[in-house]
Amino acid sequence: MTALQVKKYCLTIWRFFQIDRNRLLFIFFLTTVLVQPLLALEGADIAVYTDNGTGAWEDGIVSFENFLDWKGISHERVTAIDINTNDLRPLYQAVYFPGGYAWYYKVAIDENGLQNIRDLVSDGGGYIGMCAGAYFASDSVYWEEDGLLDYPLNLFDGVARGAIDAIAPWDNYTMTTLKMNLNNPINTFEPETEEMLYYGGPVFVPHAGQQVDTVAVWAAWYDSLAAINFDYGSGRVLLLGPHPEIEEDSDRDSSTFAQELNDSGSDWPFLWSAVDWLLDRPITYPPVSDIAGNNTFIIRNGIELKKIYPNPFNPSTIINYELLSTNFVELSVFNTLGEKVQTLVNRRQEAGNYELRFNANNLAAGIYFVQIQTGHEILAQKIVLLK
Repeated sequence: MTALQVKKYCLTIWRFFQIDRNRLLFIFFLTTVLVQPLLALEGADIAVYTDNGTGAWEDGIVSFENFLDWKGISHERVTAIDINTNDLRPLYQAVYFPGGYAWYYKVAIDENGLQNIRDLVSDGGGYIGMCAGAYFASDSVYWEEDGLLDYPLNLFDGVARGAIDAIAPWDNYTMTTLKMNLNNPINTFEPETEEMLYYGGPVFVPHAGQQVDTVAVWAAWYDSLAAINFDYGSGRVLLLGPHPEIEEDSDRDSSTFAQELNDSGSDWPFLWSAVDWLLDRPITYPPVSDIAGNNTFIIRNGIELKKIYPNPFNPSTIINYELLSTNFVELSVFNTLGEKVQTLVNRRQEAGNYELRFNANNLAAGIYFVQIQTGHEILAQKIVLLK
């Protein structure tokens, strides 16, 4: 083969790959821009927004999906194209926008998509925004040195202002205390305070005329609004500055983010009741068997339920707990159906350490749950009776 022939051969190969590359680009355009909207969405209780990591925080998505699985709520991921080209009302009861970067949501969701979201909510659906999702739902955002920025969705007629450097300068994160509004139905089963993950969330500042209900306030920042809920048309909006979807010291959310932090008890029971409100369902609390998991001990605010030993046991075991303040205590044992089988304590107790023996002679072998309740605080631990 001569040098000229080699040159012609190489040129032919180059042209082939150029044509092939252009065809591939065209096919990619068809599948991502034209075909994707034609792919039928199945529909679910909650649509979970994703953009494959461009702006939506994958840890927040996966953790929330794991929470929904735990609660038994169906969900389906949707993209900007799905939202921009589909009426969401016949498909979903609510839509979830996760933490991440709200600016990318603003760029991706066009006017048709914004209206589709508004129509879903105003016609009786719901919107839940976590951190960036809460920023995105606001009329405007005041973000650090960027100043005041207009946002078009405007479910919340007010300003979402962040980050709160007094809690953690962006992009640091930490656990922080929230004071819960016990008059809000979402907090029916909540204690007075909760420890939740802070990762750049906002303070909510309503404009005149915007009615909101307080879910919680930032204890570390002048008791300013940290979580709010309100009606929008015939629907409901829930905006959360913290991240209750993240289980910091547990892997059941399938996320390793902030695993080094102490959650002082799961925030999923709070989220459980919050989603009940969002979907306009009766406010409930997780079954004791679902809360307990396999924790060896649980600490939450003023209670510590220590490791029950022996466990498994036959026929008796020792239960230890500590109260940091005087309170009315109910200590009970439940079966896996959530039925109370025995009450061990039902009286007011002073602060201090307590120990008692639980005798299960009259119970069948199997799994049970020891639950301690003081006011709105409920902790539980699984035990196994062998016979």
